[in-house]
Amino acid sequence: MANKRLERFAHNLDWNLLRTFAVVVEEGSITAAASRLLLQQPAVSMALKRLEETAGHRLIDRRPGRFEMTEAGERLYRQARDIFAAVIRLPDTLEGAGADIAGHVSVHAVSHVHHPGWDERSSRFFTAHPKVTMNVTIETTADVISSVERGIASIGICDGIIPDHLTKVPYKLERYALYCGRGHRLFGVEGASLNDLRGDPYIAFTADVLGGKHMNAVTAVRAIGSFGQEVRAVSSHVEEVIRMVAANIGVGMLPAHLAGPFVDAGKLWQLPPYDSLPVSEVFLISNPNAMLNPAEQAFVTMMEGLDLFEDSQKHQSN
Repeated sequence: MANKRLERFAHNLDWNLLRTFAVVVEEGSITAAASRLLLQQPAVSMALKRLEETAGHRLIDRRPGRFEMTEAGERLYRQARDIFAAVIRLPDTLEGAGADIAGHVSVHAVSHVHHPGWDERSSRFFTAHPKVTMNVTIETTADVISSVERGIASIGICDGIIPDHLTKVPYKLERYALYCGRGHRLFGVEGASLNDLRGDPYIAFTADVLGGKHMNAVTAVRAIGSFGQEVRAVSSHVEEVIRMVAANIGVGMLPAHLAGPFVDAGKLWQLPPYDSLPVSEVFLISNPNAMLNPAEQAFVTMMEGLDLFEDSQKHQSN
């Protein structure tokens, strides 16, 4: 009897409603979801209502000033996310049916996370599998995690707080320090203190937001040191953050190994704190529930067992 009830539910369910619901959750509002789906707002509201009627549960608490998933909504969203991850990958799953591995690999990563072992293994992989293609997309930490969760990315490279349902492998350690540009009043000054930085405008990475979902070690040092409260500019690209700090738009925490050449060129100067510098841990992440095509599976397997890499860093110790 239970099987018949479940079969009847699956038969009566409009699968487009699941997609609409997933987009509503990801966008955080019916208005934003309607824009993404190219639909009118009433159509999205009606679709959500029909899905709730079919499921027999309220999925989103949407009172004035409140828009949160219920427990039933959270459970359904997890299932819907896995369903669409599988559907997205159906064409790629069939690509590798021949003797040679073929297919497409999609890597989503935060910017400038170089690992020499990754390059060496990638070279060996594409020499062995010349029919495989790959794209690399640079995103914020939150977007990389979301892309892996939704099955859009074969593998992700990012820092931050990785959800428990994803597989994560330590990939790289990056040591950060605080820097200013030539026009800053403390440029060239040795032995400055954190008190000297009170009120200075700050240039932040998108993930380095106080109270953000994916706060990292850099954010923690900012909070403890009570600097960088006024965020003047934000970017997810390392080169843009470095450029803005060097232009004296604000001070900023930068990977020490990337800032080193700019320090040597007289464009950046390290500021306090000089000791106990924050170390950001970068992970390789993947979705154990994703349907990977043969190329993706082979690539993920190739990257297993990479040694944790730490960039050499150059910083003052005043």
